[in-house]
Amino acid sequence: MLLATSVFAQNLQKGNTQANLPTRISVAGNAIGGSDIVVHKGTAYVSLPALARAAGAHMIMQGGTAVLELPSAGENACGDVEGRLSDTYRKAAVRIPDAIERLRMQASQKGAVVPAASFDAVDRQIAEAALHAQTEADRSVSYALSHANNTVAIMYYKLFAGVAPEEARQGQLDSLLCSAESKFALELGRLSGGESCSVFHSDAGNGEEENTSR
Repeated sequence: MLLATSVFAQNLQKGNTQANLPTRISVAGNAIGGSDIVVHKGTAYVSLPALARAAGAHMIMQGGTAVLELPSAGENACGDVEGRLSDTYRKAAVRIPDAIERLRMQASQKGAVVPAASFDAVDRQIAEAALHAQTEADRSVSYALSHANNTVAIMYYKLFAGVAPEEARQGQLDSLLCSAESKFALELGRLSGGESCSVFHSDAGNGEEENTSR
């Protein structure tokens, strides 16, 4: 289902070229592009489902009518929309949870040697992705990923130093939840509000993540 962007069609009719038609549209910091925008006979059409997602709206069909239910002002302030991740941050961070879990698998193996540079590389990815953070949800996921990576590093160095595995692996369940729930949020485009990761329920989700020395 597509929505025509008539303003651009009018510009084209006034003598502008095809280059004036949009290839990307930004709504509340969320980009729409690619196959969600189609140009046909001088008119640009935007996918209604993509527009609804970008605006944080719900689209329902009532017979042959598409109805967009926009969030209320109250929801914008403290509800549903607040948990939405921006497209720019999602694209920058989407591969980070898998990188953390690969390190977790390596670090958990008996006698494994994991270079410190491996953890530092993931730290850099998290920091670089954070530059694209636009919403509080983006920042919360960034803190959760940082916590997950730091906790894996701490486990590895404790195991490497000969600390008993039971003690060294303390905190790994929370670390795993932070990584897994961040991955789910990045794929879905929003926090569900029911996350179990400690970071999403602490001040770290709204402020700076405390750095852990390794």
